[in-house]
Amino acid sequence: MLVYQNLLEAMKTEKVTFLQMGKLLDCQYQTVSSIVNGSTKKGFYYEDAYKIHKTLFKKYNFRWLFTRYDPSPDQN
Repeated sequence: MLVYQNLLEAMKTEKVTFLQMGKLLDCQYQTVSSIVNGSTKKGFYYEDAYKIHKTLFKKYNFRWLFTRYDPSPDQN
């Protein structure tokens, strides 16, 4: 499971909702939530990430915003 932790942080800071992002991308908010929270294997397509960045999060670094992390602890 890979999570967009930085995007979640930016959403909280800027008070942006999954519903707003869904409207921007012309999809359901549940779809956006599933992608951001790592419920689906696929991440954002570049075009969608670019649109999110330029419309909602211009002041954030693109690479930082869309880096995905595995929240599970190491299994070593």
